[in-house]
Amino acid sequence: MWRMSSCCGGDEVTQVDIHGDGMTIGLVGLRQIFDQFYALGLEPNDPIGDQLLAMIKARNYVSRSAEQAYKAALLREYAAFCTEKQQ
Repeated sequence: MWRMSSCCGGDEVTQVDIHGDGMTIGLVGLRQIFDQFYALGLEPNDPIGDQLLAMIKARNYVSRSAEQAYKAALLREYAAFCTEKQQ
């Protein structure tokens, strides 16, 4: 799930398994987006999939054919993030 490193300008890169096959993809700014959503009180079961995807696409390449897989992975990862924050 969460393996982070720094990128250009100090931005965090989070490794996420998008397709559920064990292959991870680095996403720039994911932690910051999750922090922002959490601060706004957004829950993983809220209809936020499109918002998450749009914010990720602003800083990361996402092919059109992979959008649904990304959306599902982002929602799964946000749920895990929220669970960690609540503990």
